[in-house]
Amino acid sequence: MYLHFMSLGFSFSLGVIYVELLRYFETEKSVATLVQSFYQGLTAMGGVAFSGAVTKYSAGGPVLVATTVGAGSLFLSAWSVNIYMVIACVGILGGLCMSVNYLCGFVVVGWIFQKNRRSAIAVLTMATAASQTVSPILIGALIDTYGWQGTMIIASGLMLNAIPCGLLLSKSRQYFNVADNRGEIRLKVCECNTGQDIAFTIFVGVCAAYNGTGAVEAWFIVDLSTQRGYTRQAGTALLSVMGALGLVGRAVGTLFLKVCHSYSPTIPMAIAFISFAASHLLVISFTPYLAMLGGALLRGLSVGLLMALQQVMLLELRDIDRFPTALAICNCFIGISQIACGYLGGMIADVTGGYDLAFYIASGTATTCGICMLLIQCLVRVGSNDKGL
Repeated sequence: MYLHFMSLGFSFSLGVIYVELLRYFETEKSVATLVQSFYQGLTAMGGVAFSGAVTKYSAGGPVLVATTVGAGSLFLSAWSVNIYMVIACVGILGGLCMSVNYLCGFVVVGWIFQKNRRSAIAVLTMATAASQTVSPILIGALIDTYGWQGTMIIASGLMLNAIPCGLLLSKSRQYFNVADNRGEIRLKVCECNTGQDIAFTIFVGVCAAYNGTGAVEAWFIVDLSTQRGYTRQAGTALLSVMGALGLVGRAVGTLFLKVCHSYSPTIPMAIAFISFAASHLLVISFTPYLAMLGGALLRGLSVGLLMALQQVMLLELRDIDRFPTALAICNCFIGISQIACGYLGGMIADVTGGYDLAFYIASGTATTCGICMLLIQCLVRVGSNDKGL
């Protein structure tokens, strides 16, 4: 769980650092936002490049190498002379390294757990929410005391705490249930000749769309708060609230998977997407802080539920033998979307002077994703009927 705590979970903290980078380097928002969009995007998509190595050599060695290099890149970023060096060290190199840890967390849980695999994967996602709750407050306090450069040095030390995780995984290979026919796994991730294959393809598009456009709060809510006359600390509190409610949402999702283990996650995800769309509108349409807080609460709960169910839905559409490669492919499209949407969101702010359009696009995308989940439900049901015949 610590692998997720310091990989994708750390991305929320970059929303706090984003404001400091704007002030320190006096750069455009479309450029500064590349730090967090590259980090978050490459953390998701980088796994497609390393999934083969993880499958072949197990998870321990890759985690050790990725953690060491990733921590070094954060440490080096403290001496950045311009914003582009921060993008390279934190966004690109740090994101690529953390993609290994993020991928290994899911893969190892899939290898170890057989009877309660769905619930175990959902519980794993709680580590990300826990980090998103704690890290913004921690990073904000460190910035107040040591500045953003000192904060990066401390964050690199926190990242090194994943080394014991890699050592533990290296000594635990006997507990992994790994398929032997890996060449066949890579060839048959998706053949697009059944309803379930089509549902998988649509689901990958859904994941890419909502993870890309839906990150607007994580990236911009701190800066949006300062634009509306609130302090950076007030915006940081909103990030932490989203993380805390994300933890609640993941708990709800885990409970659903445990109690309703025979039901598909499609309908709960469709409902969560509509709630997600409403949260975007609530944050951007109303300027009072309480309205923004309400939007943050709703957003956190919705995303928490979606993240708890997303990987389980992927596991249902692709069996466990194809899960590592399917997860890496899905995360690749998610990462591309996050990088592109992060830059476009910053460019929208530079051109229009605000984030309104970015939030409205995110709301429309979430609504569309909800409709797509209903379509996926129909395709899966048709496929199940065909198998029954």
